[in-house]
Amino acid sequence: MNIECVVESRDRVGESPIWHPEEHCIYWVDIVGFRIHRFDLKSSAVKTWQFDVPVTTLALTRSDKHLLVALGGRLVLWDPRTDHRQDFLVVEKEWPQNRLNDGAAAPDGSFWVGSMQNNIAPDGAELPITRSSGSLYRVTPGGELTVCDSGFGITNTIAWSPDASRFYCGCSLSGLLYAYRYDQAHSTIAERQVFVEAKYPGVPDGSAVDAQGRLWNCRHSGGSILGFNPDGSLAQTISMPTLHITNCVFGGDDLRTLYVTTAAVGAPANDALAGNLFALRMEVPGIAPYRFAL
Repeated sequence: MNIECVVESRDRVGESPIWHPEEHCIYWVDIVGFRIHRFDLKSSAVKTWQFDVPVTTLALTRSDKHLLVALGGRLVLWDPRTDHRQDFLVVEKEWPQNRLNDGAAAPDGSFWVGSMQNNIAPDGAELPITRSSGSLYRVTPGGELTVCDSGFGITNTIAWSPDASRFYCGCSLSGLLYAYRYDQAHSTIAERQVFVEAKYPGVPDGSAVDAQGRLWNCRHSGGSILGFNPDGSLAQTISMPTLHITNCVFGGDDLRTLYVTTAAVGAPANDALAGNLFALRMEVPGIAPYRFAL
């Protein structure tokens, strides 16, 4: 398998890649670098915006102007063309003790985001994680906030099956990935079950789902992406050329290119590719991106 390094961004913790079909580009964040990047697939140009707190996740919206951005403990509406940033909702009221982490727009137009104990100091230095204080939140387009689950160490992987009947979420500290029954009509989850046990190399980080229902889970500290069948069995292992694999998204016009973020923090000194953005071609396409129904 040909794995291409498409952007040498050297992100401290690259995360949350999203595919923007209209702009034909990939947006992603550097959580610890307080940055958002944009990679234009046609020109290969890269643009970067700086923020003053950790930028943890992104989502498309149904507005042609705005992305939804998680900053520290709150959500903002951001216009990349003007860099205008408009506060939308405070989600994690325990900020800066807790912060937001992985998130995604849902098939029904809501936005789901997890939190964790804040492990980033104001200067970007690493802070210890000592408790499982993370929650899983649902945000409606009107700004209604609901805690849907709790007790997570590091909430990661926010994804849905192709028919939206199943919701996936995980905890990096426990090493577990969970599957819930998802009620799209009411935007609710129920019947949490362990989907993937903590028996595979690395730590479960972000994920993407393909059109056949396989969940592709990035393995931080594991140097790989693991493809899991809908029954939780391991289908495929993709070995990556760097150690800390953080998140992925299907993009490109045919949704068959998997774009992968990585982290430089904690990487071995000889890991020259750590923190860069990678791309690889997949046999099965992904699902078109969902959008927050702003």
